[in-house]
Amino acid sequence: MDDFQPATTAEHLLWLLAEHGVEHLFLNPGTDSAPLQEAMATLAKAGVATPKVVICSFESLALAAAHGYWQVTGRPQCVFVHVDVGTQNLGAMMHNMLRDRAGVIIIAGKTPYAEEPGAPGGRSHTIHWQQDVPDQAGVVRGYAKWVMEITRPGMLARAIGRAVQVATGGLPGPAYLMVSRDVLMDPPAPELGRTTRYAVPRPPAADPETVAWIAAKVAAAERPLLITAKVGRRAAGFHAVTRLADLAGVRVIDLAESGCVSISTSHPMNLLPAADAQRAVEEADLIIAVDADAPWIPRFTRPREDATIVHIDLDPLKTSMPMWTFPVDVAVTADGPTALGQIADRLEEMGHTAQERAAEASRAPAAAGDGPITGAEVISALNGLLRPDDLVIEEAVTNARALHDHLERTEPATMFGAGAPGLGWGLAGAVGVSMASPGRRVVSVVGDGGFMFSVPTAALCLAAEAGAPIMAVVLNNDGYRASRLPVFELFPDGLSATRGDAEGTRFSAPPDFAAVARACHAHGETVTDRSELPAALQRGLQAVESGRSAVVDVHILRD
Repeated sequence: MDDFQPATTAEHLLWLLAEHGVEHLFLNPGTDSAPLQEAMATLAKAGVATPKVVICSFESLALAAAHGYWQVTGRPQCVFVHVDVGTQNLGAMMHNMLRDRAGVIIIAGKTPYAEEPGAPGGRSHTIHWQQDVPDQAGVVRGYAKWVMEITRPGMLARAIGRAVQVATGGLPGPAYLMVSRDVLMDPPAPELGRTTRYAVPRPPAADPETVAWIAAKVAAAERPLLITAKVGRRAAGFHAVTRLADLAGVRVIDLAESGCVSISTSHPMNLLPAADAQRAVEEADLIIAVDADAPWIPRFTRPREDATIVHIDLDPLKTSMPMWTFPVDVAVTADGPTALGQIADRLEEMGHTAQERAAEASRAPAAAGDGPITGAEVISALNGLLRPDDLVIEEAVTNARALHDHLERTEPATMFGAGAPGLGWGLAGAVGVSMASPGRRVVSVVGDGGFMFSVPTAALCLAAEAGAPIMAVVLNNDGYRASRLPVFELFPDGLSATRGDAEGTRFSAPPDFAAVARACHAHGETVTDRSELPAALQRGLQAVESGRSAVVDVHILRD
């Protein structure tokens, strides 16, 4: 409304978020959110647009959902949490936001300052002293891109504008704001402040001279190789990688760690089997690493000494990783999709024609056999059911490599992952993707440990509250295989390896995941017989199409 005049700073805050394009407020309420909750009701009655409130019963899931929404749209959403304890519950999802360069605005309450009788919003409970900690922002300071406390109404408009600008631009990341409820209850500043001219920097391009030099190197190389993890998050990156593969015969290692696809899984230059990728690193005379945190693992493979290595990244110095010391000959500060598109354009200008492509390797999962269902069989069943435009979220941990190698994904932006190892993202991240993609079927493939890390009751509640159904396919190998394998690796002759087990990695009394789903008003079923697998997955997809979430718990080979 043009004549909007907020009565409180809380009302002004909600109006500002909407004016800056924030569509959702993921809310985990507490004693400090009361002014916002009243403001939501007041503004709704007055017909003033505000972000849609999505109630979240656990903070980390709110942040994971906002992260998933960012991956699809590139637009930061807002998460509100309760003072220091709510901030602490953001947990590993803050790590994921940092590593995946995902923008979100986190607003945390702050212990009220006022304590005198009658002070609006002042201290009124014991917890207002218990939660008064020396450095609340220190909980996230190592992971947040920007931190600020709003201490008076007059700074609110600038703080929100700056938060959106910083979260979105440059190296995107979380912006963390704090505000106490007594400030939220204050009358707003007389001047509401501007909501425009907080320009977000355009994605940086490589300089023409560097582009020409790289294109010439690609044209002259006998075995050029491109390694990436996240450039395919944007359709422009997917298409640029494909163009380079087609134009210059550039082989592509699309690292599984990001969960996305940067080139079609059916493209013959996509080196999917891990062994092929390892050999390619060792054989390449030119390596272009783009948006990859760890382009190879030196313990297992290294480039040849005479290989030219080009690194393209928004932050090629990787300043948040103190010991990032991969060999690099030319470092380019540029947006990955933009720079690769420039290189492809230059190759076309040079009249470079397509090179002979390498023969495509067989990537079909192993055929079904006797014994327990394998992860590869689940992937094969999904291939028979998923549409090209279905959205897949990956948090399969030790089955991630197999999923990446064998799941058929031929269209850009149809596969997502946390882009970092903070476990527990797979369900709520999928909800965020679903919220940003109405009408699309969203399937999250998770391990049984990851499913429990995801706080499934809270995640399924979030999906229902947001009207964003998902299907979770649980690859259930009855424990923490990811924590068992390092024991065998470091102690190959140890007692654990001899007996084929490791302490603390098996569940003796695991939950019934299908029953958990049903308790949350979702479809749930358990699969132990491979003949029942396709039908169970189909029923799960039908539930999603009807607007209801589903959990298909597939008991796979336990090793």
